[in-house]
Amino acid sequence: MTQHDEGAIADDSRRAGLVPRYFLDESAQVEDDTIVISGGKANRLKRVMRIRRDDPLELVHPPSDRLYRAVVQRVTRDEVICSVVECRPRRVLPPPRIVLSASLIRPQRYDFMIEKATELGVDEIRPVWSQRALIKGDATQRLHRWRRLATEAAEQCRREYRPTIYPPIQVAELIQEEPLPHALRLLASALEPDQRIAPILQQRRNRGQPPPDLVHLLVGPEGGYTPEEAALAREHGWLPISLGNRPLRAETAAIVAVALTQEAARP
Repeated sequence: MTQHDEGAIADDSRRAGLVPRYFLDESAQVEDDTIVISGGKANRLKRVMRIRRDDPLELVHPPSDRLYRAVVQRVTRDEVICSVVECRPRRVLPPPRIVLSASLIRPQRYDFMIEKATELGVDEIRPVWSQRALIKGDATQRLHRWRRLATEAAEQCRREYRPTIYPPIQVAELIQEEPLPHALRLLASALEPDQRIAPILQQRRNRGQPPPDLVHLLVGPEGGYTPEEAALAREHGWLPISLGNRPLRAETAAIVAVALTQEAARP
């Protein structure tokens, strides 16, 4: 997303009567009645989002787990100073939490996937190294960009939480992690064309099982995981599932998996 796009989105939100929402970073000074924003966040608010005096804002402060409603009091060369109107705790999200572990693909397409998965409401994103991963260089160097993209996407769609994005992990290591209690682990695979997400959750309901607290989605690169990687996942309790009858690009598969999981988990 370009700076021009971000500014246009902010203007559209104001015209629609929505109060813009932003995540505060570590440099923000948060007190009972005043919030002082400085550094890169202040520069973005002034130059990109075109914040002006008396503009209302909603400011998410992750360290205190609170959301502040505020009004811009003053814009200086280096700071945006806001008066607090009210604050409240961030609302607890209903289960299940959704973890998306997606194999690394070309950078622009992975960026797109992170933005859209964030907009859909995914809770964690775990980049995965696999044998068919399509990315060169040290992917950990892209962590800062991924986290920035997720923050901006969470702000755009007015989330109170942004997804946690972890450093890349080898697929074999991730597959063999001890599963959390009440978690459902699903492997997107072309090997099970008739097994879909919704029936799996419905079967749990029919057996009187509680809904999962967490759904962990493992999505491969172009061409999927190798037979050896897929076999290892099945050995460790990952359930293969299909995302439909057509082959999908890796980033599309990840987005579809998240959307289908959300729809299937609705009570």
